[in-house]
Amino acid sequence: MEKIYPGHPDLTGGGETPLHSHPGGGDGPTVKSGTVTTDVNGAASVVFTTGFPDTNYAIVITAQNPGDTTICMFSNKATSGFDLKTEDDGGKVESDVVVDWVAIAYNNP
Repeated sequence: MEKIYPGHPDLTGGGETPLHSHPGGGDGPTVKSGTVTTDVNGAASVVFTTGFPDTNYAIVITAQNPGDTTICMFSNKATSGFDLKTEDDGGKVESDVVVDWVAIAYNNP
């Protein structure tokens, strides 16, 4: 029997996509995720392909820096995206950091 994997072909085929969104259906929340790389100032902007209807969503960010302590912070949360910044544990800018991010709409009844 052939297995059928619904979803984005880049993801179900073992690849990856820089931006992926799951529209909330029924009782589920909207989830958006991706990666971004910070510039020389340790900053980056995330712009959603499709915005949220409001800013009632949570953001989870983490740096892909094995063996290094990187602090990730977000600001300017908007319906269309947000900004982020990375620093080392001493407060100095960390540039060229790949950051994974997830944005999840609050599922308030």
